[in-house]
Amino acid sequence: MQTVTSTNDDRKALAAKRLAELGLVDPVDHSSTTLAAAQRLESLAGKRPGLLDNRKGNGDRLLERIGQLLVDRYGTLEPYRTTKFIYARRADEKILEDLAARCDFVVTAVGD
Repeated sequence: MQTVTSTNDDRKALAAKRLAELGLVDPVDHSSTTLAAAQRLESLAGKRPGLLDNRKGNGDRLLERIGQLLVDRYGTLEPYRTTKFIYARRADEKILEDLAARCDFVVTAVGD
């Protein structure tokens, strides 16, 4: 009797092959890039919030309320609002660059 051992890489390759055969896409980000969290702001006062709507139902209402609370309670500037194409996709790079150029921080939300 022959013993077969498989490595983690072998299992990942087999899983990727099976997904491809079925026409499915692996939703997991397998990149090796590690990102650090953004540095915390000392205060929100005088900062410009960005509100990124993902187009799910009621997400715009939630972000509208959050934007108003940020202004009223924390003294932020009026929020900059934008919308991405659809909730299931990553925001387009141009949208992210626009938010980074215009805003000090960004809030996004999922509605329904």
